[in-house]
Amino acid sequence: MTNIDTQYGVIHDGGSCCDDYDNINIYQQTDSRIVKLQGPALRAFKAAEQRITPKRMKIRGKTRHILITGIGWRDCALQRQLWLSDPQRYANPDGSKHCRGLAIDVDQGQRWTGRTTAGTLAAIKKALLLEGWHYAVPGEPWHTSYVVSG
Repeated sequence: MTNIDTQYGVIHDGGSCCDDYDNINIYQQTDSRIVKLQGPALRAFKAAEQRITPKRMKIRGKTRHILITGIGWRDCALQRQLWLSDPQRYANPDGSKHCRGLAIDVDQGQRWTGRTTAGTLAAIKKALLLEGWHYAVPGEPWHTSYVVSG
């Protein structure tokens, strides 16, 4: 395992599949949605949400959310099951950033009032990139990892 210092704190990465890092945090995004990531990745995710939230919403104490599919984090057993079912689509658990709480899949169907879906997704991508997230998997515009690629 490698520790990597980021602007939001130290993340853990590398080695064989590990899904029980001591810095995994849960963010109750809405009543029905949670996001589970390593603490620094979660702080970067929330900072990206603040970047896309208009000032008028912030004044009212509201946040424009980046909706993701699932919760981001997957345990090693589920990732192994997905990988064995379709190794072209899913990463080996030893290389998956989802198991480490360092990857999310952005919901591709979201849009904000007054914007096209493409415009919404472009704004989300820009905000995430500015906070240290990377889109590094060709053909998967929904998949992004924090700090590290893959």
